[in-house]
Amino acid sequence: MILNKQIFLFLLLLIFTGCAKRASLSGGPKDITPPVLDTLKSTRNYQTDFYPRTVKFYFDEWITLKNKNQILISPPTDKKLDISYRGKHVKVEFDKSDTLRANTTYTINFGKSIVDFTEGNPVENFSFVFSTGDKIDSLEIEGKVIGANDGKPQKDITVMLYDTNEDSIVTFSKPYYFANTGKNGKFKISHIKPGYFKIFALKDKNNNYLFDMDEEEIGFVDTMVLINDDTIKKKILIKLFKPIPPLRITDKSVSAFGKIKIEYNRTPDSIRILSSSVSIYENEIKGDSCLIWYNNTATPDSINIVLKNEAKIDTLIFKIRKGYKKPVKLILKSNKTGIKLYPEKNLILEFNQPVFLSDVKKGKMIVKDSIYFKADTLDSEIRDTMLNTITFDVAKDTIDPDRLILSAKWKEGTNYILRLLPGFAKGLYKTTNDTVLINFSIGKKENYSNLTIHLDSLDKGKTYVVVLKKQKKEIEKKIIQKRVKYNINFYGLIPGKYTLDIIEDTNKNGKWDGGDYFKKTEAEKKYTFSLSELKKNWDQEENITIQSKQKNDIKK
Repeated sequence: MILNKQIFLFLLLLIFTGCAKRASLSGGPKDITPPVLDTLKSTRNYQTDFYPRTVKFYFDEWITLKNKNQILISPPTDKKLDISYRGKHVKVEFDKSDTLRANTTYTINFGKSIVDFTEGNPVENFSFVFSTGDKIDSLEIEGKVIGANDGKPQKDITVMLYDTNEDSIVTFSKPYYFANTGKNGKFKISHIKPGYFKIFALKDKNNNYLFDMDEEEIGFVDTMVLINDDTIKKKILIKLFKPIPPLRITDKSVSAFGKIKIEYNRTPDSIRILSSSVSIYENEIKGDSCLIWYNNTATPDSINIVLKNEAKIDTLIFKIRKGYKKPVKLILKSNKTGIKLYPEKNLILEFNQPVFLSDVKKGKMIVKDSIYFKADTLDSEIRDTMLNTITFDVAKDTIDPDRLILSAKWKEGTNYILRLLPGFAKGLYKTTNDTVLINFSIGKKENYSNLTIHLDSLDKGKTYVVVLKKQKKEIEKKIIQKRVKYNINFYGLIPGKYTLDIIEDTNKNGKWDGGDYFKKTEAEKKYTFSLSELKKNWDQEENITIQSKQKNDIKK
């Protein structure tokens, strides 16, 4: 009996030892291999004269279906396919009442729905093809999807074909044929019948093959495309864009006495006030908001404003919270130390409300077009490190009502102190500034770069917006109209790498806009150029031809 127990324990030890040898403390390498189809057990692919009721697919490991919405049959059947899975196989059943079309090639596309059970590795672009006729349709179409905004290849985009010219088809009906783009933005759709097709590209956020969400991006070919034996010789280029959503108000408030803030879902092109229950001084668009400044002697219980947002008219009622009081000070928002200016650029002073220059004498201070301050006065002045007083000019910004522009003949490599005394400027409610000291310096030209852009092949009838960027941040913007050639100069640039965006501004709003499929307007054309790296104390010239950029986008 004891011997039997010893033998039993010995066998257990062997078993556990064997298991220990096979196991890894780290769990072993991660499984990154997708399931492999067993073609001998599965329903044979590419059959002709085939009217299936059930097709089965067997794989070499346990699988699951991640998203059944990705599984589509093209052309679509009248009834929905019944798709199930168990263990290592997937079963697709056709509805008994459904009648397949004669002499038609069908493709069941599984997308990335079939994944292994443990790690979720998908079977890429798996499809089952059969024909109810005596041949498999062999026509193909291929191309590339790029971003309309940046020209970069777009991956995982669904390219869809419809055999109808109905414009809204993409919003309520699934495609006749489809395929997804790869990492390089390229796509290929096979087994297509001859004929004319409408072509879309869709960034399908909810994986339902419909253009039905504001966040979804879309691209389209503006005419029906004939697919025949010559189609394979042509490459389709589709530019994907996020459509311009209808302008709508997302929030509104009286954020301070005399200041109304209206927030929108995007930057409005224009805001026009038609009527108001208070006296409006100024309204300005800042980012995705509209700021309305009103001049009222008392705080009303509510304010009614009728304004036109682009093409829409809104009537707004603002309830005023109790406790709002007139602001008592004009505050300088841009009071930062360590400001460094290029010798030929201006100093910008930004305040917390619309600002006015004083036009009256206050003691010995006189503010007018040109201001000169003596060193022995206590008035506003600019001094360098040698305590020499210099002359400067100050003017109100014609675009932004809460900014002043200060200019002078700066000396390179010099530190300055700007001293603003109370009464230098006035706010909307006769508020004035406290004493302000601003320390800033002027750089040396030898530490900066200058850039000249020579543009050609422009269309004289178009308006262009040229935007210089550094690390995606806008540095400077120029508007060009009625020119075939144009030279642009950028001075005082910090050395480094820059890019240049050239936008065909069709709606002349000074920025790039996406398209609107239902208005048949594509996204505005935008070309991005990488510039040679700018170096210190260097004048650089760049020749840019838009036509060559257009051709390269299509060839890539």
